Amino acid sequence: MKVWKLSEDSVNQLLDFTEVRGVNEGINKGNSLAKLWNEVEMITYSEGESADIYSIASQVTDLVLKERAANILSDLLKDKVELLPVHHNKEKYYVMNILNILDCVDIDQSIPSKYGGFKKFVFEENEIQNQHIFKTLSYNYEIQNEPFISSQTFVSDEFKQRVEEAGLQGFRFRLAWSSEPEAYVERNPRIRVTDRQDAETHISTFYGPIHNMIPAESNDAGDPEIYITEPTPAVPYQTLVSFGNSYFRGVTPASLDTGYAEIVMHLPADAQLTKENWENRPLGWVVSMMRHFVKEIMQRGYFTGQWLVFPNQSEEDLADTYREMFSETGVPAHTKTLPYDDSTTYCGVMIVPPLPQCSGALNMPYRDEGKEMEGEWPIYFHTLLPLYREEIIHFFEKGRDSLISKLMANGVEAVYQWDRKNSCL
Repeated sequence: MKVWKLSEDSVNQLLDFTEVRGVNEGINKGNSLAKLWNEVEMITYSEGESADIYSIASQVTDLVLKERAANILSDLLKDKVELLPVHHNKEKYYVMNILNILDCVDIDQSIPSKYGGFKKFVFEENEIQNQHIFKTLSYNYEIQNEPFISSQTFVSDEFKQRVEEAGLQGFRFRLAWSSEPEAYVERNPRIRVTDRQDAETHISTFYGPIHNMIPAESNDAGDPEIYITEPTPAVPYQTLVSFGNSYFRGVTPASLDTGYAEIVMHLPADAQLTKENWENRPLGWVVSMMRHFVKEIMQRGYFTGQWLVFPNQSEEDLADTYREMFSETGVPAHTKTLPYDDSTTYCGVMIVPPLPQCSGALNMPYRDEGKEMEGEWPIYFHTLLPLYREEIIHFFEKGRDSLISKLMANGVEAVYQWDRKNSCL
């Protein structure tokens, strides 16, 4: 018997809801939403390959099936998944609301991670017999002993075979567990070398030709280098991408594979930063900010996931703000948020999805000598969007969705204009 982790391929299109609705947050919590659900239209958030399964930009672990896929898998989904209808490009799709939540992980045999979830899964076979799709109850030993529902979706061998035999496109399966005995091999270690050639190919493919590279500030492990790409018609920005942080597995919530990551920033096409002159250019402070973000945020144990906001603050104030971000009680009144430089009024950043034309850049498979390694987490490329002080305050006082609505009022491209207007003034 085998159990597989289900996700969609990162090269697929990315969809999103056209409006923020509270009912969306109830998806995959084990409760029926059918009576609360109104059929809505979904939009293409970012372009990519056409497929039979997609993820949702604002809810990255939730999945959407094309009607064809839902019909082919209907008997395996029956009574386990509630199919919530939506429309996209005049076609019918279904958001999967998984009702089948199982307490099926063998806690004694599984190897837990420090921050929840498991490095190695062992399932109770009698609990997963004929269970073709499910989520699990996970346990976070650092924060609480009470179980919570995993963000990952698990499927059976039969589910995987049905997808493959039917030729359904865009599904991704990673082995979570096999009942057949096998030697334990540590996956996703604390330190893991990212291949430079793989990273350079990834950067060139999605962001543009590499112009040059700003060396690390020192020889210390984890001190990042910064690649600079040339603007292209598809990506009309000078893009800066860090390299070196993904050698280290960062903090990640249970069941998410976002532990290895680099950061990305898009500058105006005429920024003209080079490894020789960046310190003297008007936007040269961005390089210092990226270095600081890697060393003082990512490598100090802060989780860096999409839609989180990090103000430019002292170490003590940022620690207080980070706690408040997850308790949702507002930015602490005693903390100070400061501009990054005398030449700018930007005071922090939000981690956002990639530009629509760069959607495939979000993660890069980990390879060893050119071979993609089963069970190894990919490397994520997180895009940072600079924010004004008022936008940061709005995020903490009014919530993520309210700020996103304000930022997106004039479209995605307007958000990335470096001299854009403050959306909260």
